[in-house]
Amino acid sequence: MRSGVRFAAGLLALLFLTACGTTLPPRDEPPIAYPPELRGRLVELALREWQAFGGGITDFRGREQLELQAALPENDPRVFHLIQGYWNAVREERSDWPHYVLEQRAAFRVDPGDSWRELPWSAAFISYLMRTAGVDRADFAWSAAHSFYLDHALRSHRRWGDRTLYVPHDLEDHRPLPGDLLCQDRSRPPGRRLAKVAERLREMGRFRAMHCDLVVASHFGRLSLIGGNLKNSVRLIYLPLDPDGHVPRWPPGERERPSPFALLRLNVPYSDELPVPSDFVR
Repeated sequence: MRSGVRFAAGLLALLFLTACGTTLPPRDEPPIAYPPELRGRLVELALREWQAFGGGITDFRGREQLELQAALPENDPRVFHLIQGYWNAVREERSDWPHYVLEQRAAFRVDPGDSWRELPWSAAFISYLMRTAGVDRADFAWSAAHSFYLDHALRSHRRWGDRTLYVPHDLEDHRPLPGDLLCQDRSRPPGRRLAKVAERLREMGRFRAMHCDLVVASHFGRLSLIGGNLKNSVRLIYLPLDPDGHVPRWPPGERERPSPFALLRLNVPYSDELPVPSDFVR
């Protein structure tokens, strides 16, 4: 095992052990009001990154997932700088993250195809979108762990109510819109996964394996999302919606896919004029 893998493994273990101390509490001031344009800005950024990774698409609407279009993997030299940017978006969270970037840069010089495979970077991707769109850390806690920024949203909502930037909802209580975040539990075994926001509130501060994606479009029966580190790439995924426009829960015993359990509603006015034409996200 090369030294970089040992270093990355140590970072991941430290992330688990120090979960309680890494989430910033909301400042004792109300969040600012963001304009409606934030929604479109987030979608634009996600689409840009998706295209830069080759436009991969996975369809989860049927019993079998379908790979509709391939994508560039994380170790492709053409996307090294993109993932570097995602990690730099969370570099203030831990003193270890800048060292991790330096370690990966050193590995890239030796072998451009040997990089970014040790640590999951999906939460860093979401944090990059928020930070690049102009969201302050006080209103969304940029983090390398989805559970940490979710906890920040929960604490902010408890303190400021619907003034918070992202309002947590159970799946049945909100129809997803572009700019929202769909959060899924990927804990093992599947029987210990979360089903309600209130369940996360009871364990807040503890690390839990999760994955969240940004909603980029919602059509009848189909939700389109973009996320990072999906099959080691940035990919567009299709999920089913029920007839009422809600994200359904996976059948009991589903093991292969993370389990959706919460939506973070972007608390800015919604407009139909978003940068996603209906024939672009198919």
